[in-house]
Amino acid sequence: MLGEVVVGLAIGSAYSLLAVAVVLIYSSTRVLSLAIGEVGAFSLYGALWAHTHGIAGWRPSVLVAGLLAVLGGGALGLLVERVVMRRLVGRPALDGLVATLAVALFLALLELAMYGIDPFAAPSPVGHGNVDVLGSTLTAPQLALLALAGGVALGLWLFLTRTRFGLATRATTSDPTVARLLGVKVNRVYVFAWGVGGLLAGAAAALLAPVQGSLTPFSLTTALLSALAGAVIGGLDSLGGAILGSLAVGVVTGVVGSRVDPTTSAGVVFLAVLATLLVRPQGFFGSARATA
Repeated sequence: MLGEVVVGLAIGSAYSLLAVAVVLIYSSTRVLSLAIGEVGAFSLYGALWAHTHGIAGWRPSVLVAGLLAVLGGGALGLLVERVVMRRLVGRPALDGLVATLAVALFLALLELAMYGIDPFAAPSPVGHGNVDVLGSTLTAPQLALLALAGGVALGLWLFLTRTRFGLATRATTSDPTVARLLGVKVNRVYVFAWGVGGLLAGAAAALLAPVQGSLTPFSLTTALLSALAGAVIGGLDSLGGAILGSLAVGVVTGVVGSRVDPTTSAGVVFLAVLATLLVRPQGFFGSARATA
């Protein structure tokens, strides 16, 4: 049982990276991004293709390909913000939601057209070692996910509470209009949110795909649904809540999935989401303005 919980925490760590990306974008822009999963997947596809086929005689190692996926995710996040989302600032939230769904579908279909439907081999960028923990084996990517999730949580907390731009970001999440009156450059906050969200999506894709065994179109969007479940349970405007909610989703997935089946675990997770929306719509750690 404890071993299954540990494996579940590793799974939840991957979800938490995507959940933090979703919450960061939602808190800053009031847009619930359904595109962030495919942003990470598309950048990883390109990095793995470069690793397999090379570019102009240069063939990056698996580790470098993983780093390229992270940087590519950040760049693609910035591109989506600049070309699509910035034009929708001030529009109803539904417009932004539909736009991110369209971006996700476009990127997934582009993946299909460029790389095909067959699973794309996704080697581990952090090696192939493993460690036995409480009767379960954690692979190097799972260990990296656990470490990265903790590092992201600590890093964002320090950034948002100890830096001037971090405080400006928090002001924007509270009230963009007041933030503008106080001299905060709100557009920079939007750029920051999408850029960091893309970086996290690229990191999640680079580490989660080896755990899953391969990369396929929509695979990261499927993971995003679990991450979104964790964000809703924890609170859509709480980074800490999103992490804790995602870890809880991972534990349920790991324990119920191994003892019953994956379909049942998914049912339990989304039943928990429904219960949360009925009992506490803002999530367990979110504020009332999350649903405003």
